[in-house]
Amino acid sequence: MNIVLFDDEPLALDYLEHQLRLIKDINIIGKYTFFDPENIQQQIKNADVIFSDIEMVSVNGLDLAEIILKEKRNIPIIFVTGFEQYAVKAFEINALDYLLKPVTGSRLKKTFERIEGYFKASNRDIAPTKHPLHISVLGDFSFQLQDQPSEVISWRTHNACQLFLYLLHHHNQVVTKDYLIELLFPHLELEKAKSQIYVTIYQLRQAISKYKEYIEISSIQSGYILKLKNTTIDKVVWQSRLENAPAIEPHTITQHEEIAALYKGDYLKSMDYVWVDQERIHLEKKWLTHISKIAAYHLENNLDQAEFWFLMILQINPENEEARFTLMKIFAQKKNTMLLDQQYYQYVKAMSDLELPINPEIEQWYNRYKNSPFIY
Repeated sequence: MNIVLFDDEPLALDYLEHQLRLIKDINIIGKYTFFDPENIQQQIKNADVIFSDIEMVSVNGLDLAEIILKEKRNIPIIFVTGFEQYAVKAFEINALDYLLKPVTGSRLKKTFERIEGYFKASNRDIAPTKHPLHISVLGDFSFQLQDQPSEVISWRTHNACQLFLYLLHHHNQVVTKDYLIELLFPHLELEKAKSQIYVTIYQLRQAISKYKEYIEISSIQSGYILKLKNTTIDKVVWQSRLENAPAIEPHTITQHEEIAALYKGDYLKSMDYVWVDQERIHLEKKWLTHISKIAAYHLENNLDQAEFWFLMILQINPENEEARFTLMKIFAQKKNTMLLDQQYYQYVKAMSDLELPINPEIEQWYNRYKNSPFIY
């Protein structure tokens, strides 16, 4: 394992090297009391792990880490410092560990367990150029690599999950830290809330570390931005295909049915977040409008298909009077009194549950049908 060390105190560098060699067969390829990017570029390129102090004369270790991560994004960085107050900021830039001086051998063993775990996870990663990632947010929230089973991420906290989903919802856009504080920690004092945001970002990154080649979360302009690489989101795919679909005609109806089938369920259906509700309602209305057009097309051409699509509408929106009434008329044409009665009673119950009156037109039509079913 190739390691580079940074500390502006030579004795501290020697002590850290001594402690490292006591517990691991390692290769120290660089020990520096200052940071000179041009002259140590090759060492950084060859390094597997960086150990760095934070308060140094020539450069702050946090700034040093950000510079290194721009050149070698996935290299694990371990901070070694005499100060506790930088821990939150360190984890914000995704430090793998944070050690307080003087570093003990037992604590370093835990650090190397983390390093080994990190590399094992990295070795399981699959090259994104060969295996695209698909994220599902319609219905159940999950990740899936091509030709592999879908995976439900295990989140350390509910806030880490919500933070990821909110950044994903606004991917390629900067979301300010102030807004995230209001979203996740509105009842905390400002400084405590800021600390919690940093910790939650760290937890988020750890949870999705397997997919780090696909998902990048960066701190920028007093906020965060999530960017995707070689990744699709089912909601985006469905909306794009729907917006670019041709008019419904005999030769395009199959295409429209395929698009409708991409909508697997409510947006983030198991997530109870206030900000999700508006988007969930918007997407459901868009889908219902689309399948209503499909159902109306089949009404003129194929009663069996029309029945299927109107039933689907009522499954999502049972109080939809137009769909319910049309379906009753379909069953009247098909002479299926039992299913017609069933639809009427379901309609009456739905209106009763909502404490709404029955539509007089539907009630009168149903009574006329019951009195003279053979004229329909």
